[in-house]
Amino acid sequence: MKDRAKVVFVSLIIFFGTAFAIMSFNEDVAVQGLFEKIYMMITGTKHTGLGIIEISYGIGIALGITVFFNRLSDKKNNEPTPIELKMKQYEDQVNDYSDGGK
Repeated sequence: MKDRAKVVFVSLIIFFGTAFAIMSFNEDVAVQGLFEKIYMMITGTKHTGLGIIEISYGIGIALGITVFFNRLSDKKNNEPTPIELKMKQYEDQVNDYSDGGK
């Protein structure tokens, strides 16, 4: 039960951290203003509120994260996820260090 609580806690931290990172990026590059300019160039009218560009962007972010982490299909493939690759790289570095750099 204690391990399950740790997993839930870490999952929540990762979820909210990711959400914060995406929101910070969007705010930093002024995505809303960019969408307004694109809408103005395409339609020639001023756009306010939620539109197709914002909805498409939101769906694209979610779909991109899902595809990047190989979580779309139910079948298990042998391709490692990015986090698994980083963990392997970390383990190799720790082993190299503990072996005296040999």
